[in-house]
Amino acid sequence: MTDQATAGAPCALCGLDCGASPQTGRFGPDNLPFCCAGCVNVYAILMESGMLGPGVSPRDTRVFKRSLEMGLVSTPGSGAPARSVVPDGIETAEAMYQLSGLWCSSCAWLIEHALTREPGIVSADVHFASDLVKVRYAPQLLPPERIPARIAALGYGAEPYTGGTEAADREGRDLLLRLGVATFLWVNVMMLNLAIYIGYFQATPDSIRHTLPWVLAALTVPAVTYGAWPILRLAWLGAAHRTVRMETLLALGILAAFSYSTAEAVRGGDHIYFDTVCAIVALVLVGKNVERAAKTHTARTVTMLHRLMPTKARLVSAGQERFVSVEALKPGDQFLVKAGERVPADGEILEGEAHLDESALTGEAAPIARRAGGMVSSGTLAIDGVLRVRAARVGGDTTLTGIVRAVEQALAKRSHIEQAVDRVSRVFVPGVVVLSVLTFVAWWLLGGMAIGDALMQGITVLVIACPCALGIATPLAVTAAVGAASRLGILVGDSRALETVDQIDTVVLDKTGTVTWGEFALTGGSTGHLALLAAVEACSEHPLGRAVVARARQTGLAVDVAREVQVIKGQGISGTVNGRRITIGSRRLVSPDDQHLLSEAAGWERQGGTVSYFAIDGTSHGWLGFGDRIREDAADLVARLKARRIRTLIVSGDSCATTAWVASRIGVDDYRADVLPEGKAALVSGLQAEGRSVAMVGDGINDAPALAVARLGIALGSGTDIAMKAASAVLMHNRLGRVIEIFDLSRRTMLVIRQNLFWAFFYNTAGIGLAVAGLLNPIVAAAGMVLSSASVVGNSYRLSRPRG
Repeated sequence: MTDQATAGAPCALCGLDCGASPQTGRFGPDNLPFCCAGCVNVYAILMESGMLGPGVSPRDTRVFKRSLEMGLVSTPGSGAPARSVVPDGIETAEAMYQLSGLWCSSCAWLIEHALTREPGIVSADVHFASDLVKVRYAPQLLPPERIPARIAALGYGAEPYTGGTEAADREGRDLLLRLGVATFLWVNVMMLNLAIYIGYFQATPDSIRHTLPWVLAALTVPAVTYGAWPILRLAWLGAAHRTVRMETLLALGILAAFSYSTAEAVRGGDHIYFDTVCAIVALVLVGKNVERAAKTHTARTVTMLHRLMPTKARLVSAGQERFVSVEALKPGDQFLVKAGERVPADGEILEGEAHLDESALTGEAAPIARRAGGMVSSGTLAIDGVLRVRAARVGGDTTLTGIVRAVEQALAKRSHIEQAVDRVSRVFVPGVVVLSVLTFVAWWLLGGMAIGDALMQGITVLVIACPCALGIATPLAVTAAVGAASRLGILVGDSRALETVDQIDTVVLDKTGTVTWGEFALTGGSTGHLALLAAVEACSEHPLGRAVVARARQTGLAVDVAREVQVIKGQGISGTVNGRRITIGSRRLVSPDDQHLLSEAAGWERQGGTVSYFAIDGTSHGWLGFGDRIREDAADLVARLKARRIRTLIVSGDSCATTAWVASRIGVDDYRADVLPEGKAALVSGLQAEGRSVAMVGDGINDAPALAVARLGIALGSGTDIAMKAASAVLMHNRLGRVIEIFDLSRRTMLVIRQNLFWAFFYNTAGIGLAVAGLLNPIVAAAGMVLSSASVVGNSYRLSRPRG
């Protein structure tokens, strides 16, 4: 039961504001207010169990805390906060929903506005161009089923996003049916309306003049109540939430024209505009179908990636093959992939050889040969051969799942331009309502126009000013760009990066693994203690350490087990082998004092080699020389960046001589050597403090802080997961030339966005001026609105097409 007398009181259990219609419960002589049924039930349990004694707060009891964890009661607090507040450190989860019923960017703002005020929700990002919403929430504070329920209360549909198109297809069919009904009625109303138009030139029988308006009204009613129902419903819901939105303009225009025409029919007047009502409804629905087709097209990127995800795996167990769900795969399981099948999980090839189509992941069209010892990624297609694979990463940890998650995240984030346009729209729409009223009053009272004609001019202002094109100008272009990038093998993890690229004036390149291949081989130095060194390096994941171990195995040395291993971040590694303390790493770590040794090592570095020093029991014993290859496209990338007047520099933890040699070979403007991992982030921060806009290109764990702090972080797909997560964009094919593709795509995207916004603003400004001047009518205004939206859609599609 509810009690209006307790409206606005704090909940007796959790302390939240109970709102206008609180739940109430009688406990003893008191009738207590509660914010929800869950709080009522939990409070009853506490009372009946005797846990609530004098001086005992219900929020201090174990039952309340457990109920809070399970999401049975609301978030504790004092009063309803303006924005949901989730305690720091609490576990959060993400959910993606496919929305239906969105008509403009204001709809997206309304959903975000409502969700972020729901207790337990950390953030909500609605992407209008693909009808997706990504919600981060705390499961302990909010049951996940409350999220779609809250969206439904606003008048929209929400279903968990699976990559399918069923919900979008249903909405598309519904919209198309409404359009068909409205168009059919419009055509018939126009034909019958000819009899009224003829009456302006010659006399018509009274039976027709008095009866026909009612026939036209009867035909118009279905167009308004069925065809225009989505518009009217969203306008009403917006009013209920005190929001003036795009649908408000259209609803006011439709209802004003219909109401005035009905009043004229009742009093026997001649000024009826039922054909105008049907025309507005039909043309608005045409525009919405154009936008719906554009949304379906732009959402295909995510849908395609979801369809690449296999549902079954050919598991090999005890010598038998059987199909199992991919969810049943565990790391270490072995499975077969035959020709025509997709790889169900990331793993290592144990047997077999095949060509794989990896184009969906890397953008590389040519099939790639894979054989025993190599790695395969989930979602790639076997063209021929048979592979026996041991699963390494399954389910949500696979490369393909990470790509899907990153693309969804990019689509869910709104660019700064889009947010600015939304803010303008929220001020623009109420202003149009005021201008429409002033136009009507001016033409009627000051211009001497008949009230019906003056009303049509006010309605024309409402229709022509409807910011449909403005709302889709940015999100359609950004979504098309993200899809185009994925087809090039560029994974854009944050769509806002596309705005940033155009401002970059400095590119910092990591050396090892980015400018060079990072495939080191031990080819020089002192190798007399190789077995001891390999024992320690076997505990390291550093490329130099792997090269030492590989050389020891090639020469057939027995490698012991190292103990008391200690990794010194950015400098080297130390461990005990057979009672001897071995230290391997940089000159800073080992501190060699043998000048002959240092001279030999310096000579190796001047030739572009990398040097590590080692000490045994605290005494320096020698150095190891490693060779690495510079990527073939590194020099070309630097030259093309310089042609764009972008400053380039290399940063490396390697020695000054080695870094200088690589820098001279590819032609960068500057370099920094002997830089520790935290020093890379400090370098980027320092450059940005000087007023530079910096892009960082890297691949390793030690590059992650710099990638995160840079204005634009670009990671290579061959790099670590940490680096890829810290970056704004990932090059899945490891071609440095793709960096230029990011710059080009960003430039094209920003150009298209500016063109879209210019024409949208120009259309609205010019259209409003003509409408106020009385040079347009509502039908022409509605047709112009459709053409404006179509031009924005067509211009955005250019980003989806390959250049040339």
